[in-house]
Amino acid sequence: MPAGIFALVCFFLLLVLWPLIFMDIMLLALVKLGIPPFFGLFIILAIVVGSFINIPLKRYRFREEIKSDWLKLYGLEHRFLPLRLKQNEMVIAVNVGGCLVPLLLALYQLGRLFMTGGLLMAMAAIIINVVICYHLSKVKPGVGILLPAFYPGIIAGLCGLLFYPQNPSAVAFCSGILGPLIGADLLNLKQIVQLRAGTASIGGAGTFDGIVISGFIALLLT
Repeated sequence: MPAGIFALVCFFLLLVLWPLIFMDIMLLALVKLGIPPFFGLFIILAIVVGSFINIPLKRYRFREEIKSDWLKLYGLEHRFLPLRLKQNEMVIAVNVGGCLVPLLLALYQLGRLFMTGGLLMAMAAIIINVVICYHLSKVKPGVGILLPAFYPGIIAGLCGLLFYPQNPSAVAFCSGILGPLIGADLLNLKQIVQLRAGTASIGGAGTFDGIVISGFIALLLT
């Protein structure tokens, strides 16, 4: 087989196998939270399917004026009202797979930590990650919120191991999910609204959103 054809076949095989490998890694991470594989598969499917669903939370409407410069040619600029630009609308939405599903799972873990006395350590880990994510995140027009992909998960994993060795996975996961959600998304929401255009979806990248990636990296590290 020619080398070029072999490379092409390997590439297509990788495309087919990569989703299965990725799902297997996610299942392995969820097992660390004490979730059986069957329910873990259901959660992963909910994240994948939910990534296509955005729930609008609030709409912002903006109106801007533009002056009719062409009227100056005829000396009529003071006789007519300025033309008005059509309304711009911005929608703040939340993505089901990239935000709601991992958020519900994190809240469930916080409830379990409350029952076992680890809630205080979890809150400390979350606050640390929120502060770091806030300082690392940047709002870029036309792109959205930029945040280094691996830092929040690594920080959350270390916090889980250091703060609560009895159950580091739960603490790390909660910190990995809530750190980027609060620090990068919610605390930068005002700057996003000031962009005045398009749709801002929290967790909008779905399975590959920073919130999901951070939570699962934190789990794998513990």
